[in-house]
Amino acid sequence: MKEKKAGKDSGRLLHADRRLEDGKSAGDKSVGRRHANGRHAVRVSKFLQVAVLAAGVLGMSAASQSMTEISEKEQPLWQVWSAEECDAGLTVETVGENLILQKKAKLTADSEEGRDFRAMYAGDGNHTDETLRWSSENDWENNDHWLMADFGESVSIGAVRIYWERTNAKGYALEYSQDKENWQQASVFDEAPEQKEQQIVLNEPVEARYFRLHVTDVLKEESDLSLYYQNVSVQELEVYGQLEDCFVVETPVIEAGSRRTLELPTVPEPYSISFDGADYDVLVNMDGKITDTIADTQVELGFILEKDGEMQELPGIQTKIPASERVEVDREREEVPEALSAVTLPKGFTAMEWMPASATGVIEPAGQEIPSDEISEAAHVVAPATLSSSDWTTRFIRVVYRDEELERTAQLFATELSGQLLQDVSVEKLADTEKPTEGDIVLDFRKAVGDGKEWTQTLGDEGYELNLEAESPGVISISARTKRGVRWGCVALGQLWEKSEGQLPTGVLRDYPAWSVRGFGIDVGRRPVSLELLYRIAEELSKHQMNTLQIHLNDNQIISQSDYDGTKEGARQLYAGFRLESDVRNKAGQSITSQDLYYSKEEFAQFIEDAAVMGVEVVPEIDTPAHSLALTKVFPKLGLSGDPESVDQLDLSNPAAQKLAETIWSEYLIESDVFSGTGTVHIGMDEYFGNQKVFVDYMKALSDYVAEAAPEKTIRMWGSLSKTGQDYSGLSRKIQLQVWDTDWTDPQEMYDAGFSIINSLSSSLYLIPGGGYDHLDLDFLEKKWQPNVFETQERTWELPRWSSRTLGACYMLWNDYASQDGNEITEDGLFERFAEPLDILARKLWK
Repeated sequence: MKEKKAGKDSGRLLHADRRLEDGKSAGDKSVGRRHANGRHAVRVSKFLQVAVLAAGVLGMSAASQSMTEISEKEQPLWQVWSAEECDAGLTVETVGENLILQKKAKLTADSEEGRDFRAMYAGDGNHTDETLRWSSENDWENNDHWLMADFGESVSIGAVRIYWERTNAKGYALEYSQDKENWQQASVFDEAPEQKEQQIVLNEPVEARYFRLHVTDVLKEESDLSLYYQNVSVQELEVYGQLEDCFVVETPVIEAGSRRTLELPTVPEPYSISFDGADYDVLVNMDGKITDTIADTQVELGFILEKDGEMQELPGIQTKIPASERVEVDREREEVPEALSAVTLPKGFTAMEWMPASATGVIEPAGQEIPSDEISEAAHVVAPATLSSSDWTTRFIRVVYRDEELERTAQLFATELSGQLLQDVSVEKLADTEKPTEGDIVLDFRKAVGDGKEWTQTLGDEGYELNLEAESPGVISISARTKRGVRWGCVALGQLWEKSEGQLPTGVLRDYPAWSVRGFGIDVGRRPVSLELLYRIAEELSKHQMNTLQIHLNDNQIISQSDYDGTKEGARQLYAGFRLESDVRNKAGQSITSQDLYYSKEEFAQFIEDAAVMGVEVVPEIDTPAHSLALTKVFPKLGLSGDPESVDQLDLSNPAAQKLAETIWSEYLIESDVFSGTGTVHIGMDEYFGNQKVFVDYMKALSDYVAEAAPEKTIRMWGSLSKTGQDYSGLSRKIQLQVWDTDWTDPQEMYDAGFSIINSLSSSLYLIPGGGYDHLDLDFLEKKWQPNVFETQERTWELPRWSSRTLGACYMLWNDYASQDGNEITEDGLFERFAEPLDILARKLWK
């Protein structure tokens, strides 16, 4: 288990004391400033690395001088101050450099709580690390505190950003002076900040050498503990000159038609703008080519603003992509013809694109009983629907395919359909020249037509098209570019049948997912988990169009939470599992393979292949260098020495430890084809407490080894880089990071550094049966959770939906405990916990 943290509401809205002015036309640098209440923050996408303060500075005594010079930090020459939605698109405001990070600037405070909360930390350029902040004395008799910047010379100040560590300042002001004796107020506040991040634009720029945040009163409420903690705490203070530019980035207008290309918005010189992605890249690819669509769709577009070599992301802009060919309407009535408007998709079933035909079709169940032992567990049996008359009625009794790659997909679907229709559905391969007949469901790979090719005829890797008797009477066709796409089309047809209660509308629909990773992961290391349960989980994931099943193959009891004698020898006796058959043994012949239950290489390889037929990619995870008691039991000299609680961690100072990990991966990637059926592997890398520099070096070495051994595979690992405090610039940005804890990995930092991100945040996506987290919070998941949002008690991170590096989410089940209230946790109990949130998460990860 990774430590789970409770999540609370925590937004990042900004507010300001602003005056309203009339706006001018788009592109004019003097466009009027808009009121900033409720404005969302804009994150800088520049790959900035802020230097951590030297160990000698951190060790300074509390008696050190309170005035400390701030070393000049690398920072962008300009940045987006705000980007606010307006009727025309986005109103963008920019500022120059943060004056506090310039060489001559110094910070002073009236008091400091201690050496760990010095004034200098509020000007170190790091507003995310809560350990690096200024905090005043906790003086109950005196609430008058200030944090002052001395710029060394007179400067012009027009905008201020404050990152409050705690929003308890009840009365405060921004003040300026030329001589540090005579102070004037630039802005005054008589209420506590609404959010921790506060942006303030002064009504008029001021000239001053000294500028300070002056707090005169704080909240004193017992409910939020401010009665007891009356000190003022600021994460970061940023001071800028006046707003430099203000202009509108207009929403792109896309017209109907074929072979369309996105036209970039215009921005004033010296800025330039480029397209950087869409939440549905199926609709708009990175070259700006727009797919032909059969219905109006909505898309969020991402853009990069550039000036003087500095690039910054803008928030996504929503726009409509109209159908390529417009449906003729009655111009006087301005509505779709009645025959078409009457044909809708059933309640509870949605698709990105739907083009109805002129009638309603009915798939009529024959009423023939199928023996229960002939119906797959994956088939969902529904009662025959009450049918109404329609233009055509037929029975679909055959699933046909042309390409041999689709044979198993067709067989799986026919088995499922038999259970739904309560009639025998056969499977046949069509000859190249053979045409489908009435009653056929045709599975086929989509082929580009016309001269548009991939420009206009793409469905992406997982999209599909359902043609419901729109072209051939009595024939349904499912087409896609890939086997997985065809599988999702089969699943969709089953869902459509169920939602429509047996009455299928005729027409064409297309659908495709918004998120590329839609997954679940299960820990099979800490307790035996049967392969039968894994198959059952894969089948259920498939029925919900979830494409990832992560198998955490090795782990052990959490030593710190276990009952043992406190010795290293005792810790090594705790339960540990390595669930996949391995030939790795020590000199005494002892194997790392679990003896109570393990998966043979052959059956695990078959499971990967079978899951792929269901559309589910199995992602095998071998977790090192921590959680490795199954290895250090067999190779005790390769474990960390010292604290008994570290015996499950490899001693990375020993080259043999890395060699052991490489040997294990070689067994499955090079010496056998166990992992040949998957495109993704997971190399662990979480919660290591040994030397952190060596840890990062190990990450690079092992990921490089796996990449060389299997260059066609994607590599995933747990996010641990932020907490190491080390230089990780040498790590490949092709590695996908699974973020489970924001202390270990700041998702924004990792995104800004160029990594692709998967949301597995423990506070919202961890199941720990018997450990206090038996069930996910369904209400939170339904009403608030989003795959690109990482919400904790301290703050909320939101990554762009439109970015190809915001991948999706994977919820996890950790088997830390074998029982609950004295009762064994059964595999049925594990399945119930897995299945409970599946429908909500699947819906949110598809759309």
